[in-house]
Amino acid sequence: MKFIKTILAMTLSSLLVACGGGGSDGYYNDQSNNNGNTPPPATPSTDLNEAQLTLNALKQEGQFLFGNYDATNAATAKGYIDHALDTFAQGPLQLAIDTKKAFDQNPNNFFYREKCMDSGTYANTGCYILFGDSEIKRVLNLVNPNKYADWDFDVNDNEIDGMKLSEEQIDHFTGKTMIIIFDNRNADKKYNDIWVTGVFGYPYKQSWGIIQEDQLRIVSMNETDGNYQVTLTYQDQTTETKGALSIYKDPTSTDGELYVLQNNSGFDVLINDNPKTPDAEPVNFTINSVPGDATVLATYRIGTTGMQTLNLPNVSSISGTRIENESPSNNTQSFTGSIFLEGTNIFTFKQALNGTKLKFTHIFNGITYKGESINNNGTISTTLTQPSGLKF
Repeated sequence: MKFIKTILAMTLSSLLVACGGGGSDGYYNDQSNNNGNTPPPATPSTDLNEAQLTLNALKQEGQFLFGNYDATNAATAKGYIDHALDTFAQGPLQLAIDTKKAFDQNPNNFFYREKCMDSGTYANTGCYILFGDSEIKRVLNLVNPNKYADWDFDVNDNEIDGMKLSEEQIDHFTGKTMIIIFDNRNADKKYNDIWVTGVFGYPYKQSWGIIQEDQLRIVSMNETDGNYQVTLTYQDQTTETKGALSIYKDPTSTDGELYVLQNNSGFDVLINDNPKTPDAEPVNFTINSVPGDATVLATYRIGTTGMQTLNLPNVSSISGTRIENESPSNNTQSFTGSIFLEGTNIFTFKQALNGTKLKFTHIFNGITYKGESINNNGTISTTLTQPSGLKF
């Protein structure tokens, strides 16, 4: 699915002219007891030893799952599950929500194309486009002030200069961000389908106790579904094709705002903060979603009471690698399963009010972890109700 090349070249040209923590143990602690590998997916088990091993890995790689995560605190060790989930929450999900708010406030801040695509299911559909680093920042700042001031929506070779990357990785992790809101003949459906496409970068804090703590994540949306990708053609006739994540705001929601992930979506996060290796260490996150199928449908709800619910019932991949030298291991790990979070501040729980609760139900490697976390003035305490007999 591509934009019409000759028209898009002129469109992009006009848009561009107009727009003018970690600690000494590292990101992963040594897991020599299982060679750094988590158990493969299995049927539900009551074996507490297996459940404990998986829980240990989850706590090490994904404190975000239990609310004990702070992207702005350099002393907070960030596992690859943390990188994946924080990127999803702050990145395509929040970008789609903020873009929808900005559009509803003033659609004149967006560029309209009568025919958005040259083929496929969107060939007969118009769309509004938000494009260009400064323009995206300007418009989103109207609804979420200062959040995106240090973000990069045009990642070029300068941003990755000095990283140890292959030519294929350079191509994958460079590119421009485009956010698209689609028109529809049905008045109830129009302007509720938001695509986040391309590549973007944003800052976070991570320190290994040496020098640098200001770090950068570079995120590239993957082409996981042929119906959800965009090809841009520039004035010099060069092209780039990037994946897109489609989020639909369901206008019939019976409780607040319901955002539905429309496609099987994935993205890679480029991490270059580990001083134990000269190599960058990408993280992959892939979510399966099929609208109408409760076993697979991925959703995010902001209820009328302010209660937030993230439901990702079919995560087919969260994978990453972290090199360790003094306890030699490449710490290559991968999880599959499901993620469920519910609370009033589920993505920045450590900044929530004292006494705030976060409920969770996660299934990883066939084992269900259910319970709740409580924020005690920034200190998070977590209690498991399942598996029975297992302490956090």
